[in-house]
Amino acid sequence: MDPPAAAALMDELVKEILIRVPPDDPASLVGAALVCKRWCRLIAGASFRCRFRELHPAPPMLGYLYRRPKDTGFVPTSSFRPPHAVRDGWRVLDARHGRVLVLDAAEQYKTMDMALVVWDPVSDEQRRLSALWSLFSSWSAALLCATAGCDHLDCCRGPFLVVFVATGFILPAETSAYLYSSEQGVWSEPLDVYDSDDCILILHRALVGNSLYFNYEPNTRILEYNLGRQELSVIKLPSAFHGWHVALMESEDGVLGFATLQESKLSLWAREAGPDGYASWAQRRVIELDKLLPVSDCSRLLSPYMDPIACPPYVVAVTDGVDVIFVWTDDGLFAIHLKSSRAKKIGQFISNFGVVPYMSFCTPVLSLALTGKEEPRLDALIASQT
Repeated sequence: MDPPAAAALMDELVKEILIRVPPDDPASLVGAALVCKRWCRLIAGASFRCRFRELHPAPPMLGYLYRRPKDTGFVPTSSFRPPHAVRDGWRVLDARHGRVLVLDAAEQYKTMDMALVVWDPVSDEQRRLSALWSLFSSWSAALLCATAGCDHLDCCRGPFLVVFVATGFILPAETSAYLYSSEQGVWSEPLDVYDSDDCILILHRALVGNSLYFNYEPNTRILEYNLGRQELSVIKLPSAFHGWHVALMESEDGVLGFATLQESKLSLWAREAGPDGYASWAQRRVIELDKLLPVSDCSRLLSPYMDPIACPPYVVAVTDGVDVIFVWTDDGLFAIHLKSSRAKKIGQFISNFGVVPYMSFCTPVLSLALTGKEEPRLDALIASQT
């Protein structure tokens, strides 16, 4: 075999080995890329990233962001260590498809506008959204990819949308929705729906199909924003859970669901179409927590949003894909893996709110000097080895 053919064969063998590196271990890919320039070019190439994402069909959870009194913190659940994860004055709101939506509270205080920022923790790229009036009685926001038909395996540099929903101060209160497009760089005109005095909760939203869902306090109803029809509507929660703390989620079969705690059990519900054509709620699964977590009493009728001093546990977050549910207890924050029904303690915090899982592929796109084409994005991954 001539030398060029042997080298090409060796390159293919190296690729076949390296694409099997676990997606939650980007530090190993960086280590392999630093072996020599040839390996560096292989790993940094677009074809390697494409094959890597095809082999691993779902982005891994690299860590989670959480709101602290004055900033946002990052706790890794992988070898990924973003060097600029902590930002003074930032409040994490949402994360999806490799990007994070934050509120720059310090900037909002100065301008009185809703200072929203979309941030890529891997490249540290930031985009500040245009100004939006901030005087609402309650509000929430969500971030999502804007590319039709996208598989979301490598879309963190593509166009995005931000949906902002808010309830005004003036009675009778109206809930409005605003849509921001990164391609147009402006907010849409508000879409209004008449509503009562209920407040929209900042966290706990879910993307299911072509609709976004937001919790209302005191958890009697859910606000639906249909992206295709640009319509707002309201869905009722089961009366048995009025006032309970529920976290919205996408169920395993792709319909709207929610997770809550009942008598030391994690209870998963989903919205199903009945024989008469009307949708109703049905319990899908129950996981006994008394053998997994230090859970004493989950039978509380009040949501912690209504009673800030209520004792834990609560469901505080659900990852996209419904594989991991975060539960906050007196002993800290736990991740419950639904496929294995196993729990792992991942942190000890005073605050019980503001946990946002960060899921993304993180393959190194190394130095321009080595590849000749790509932008440098090594700093976040080098930090993962320190």
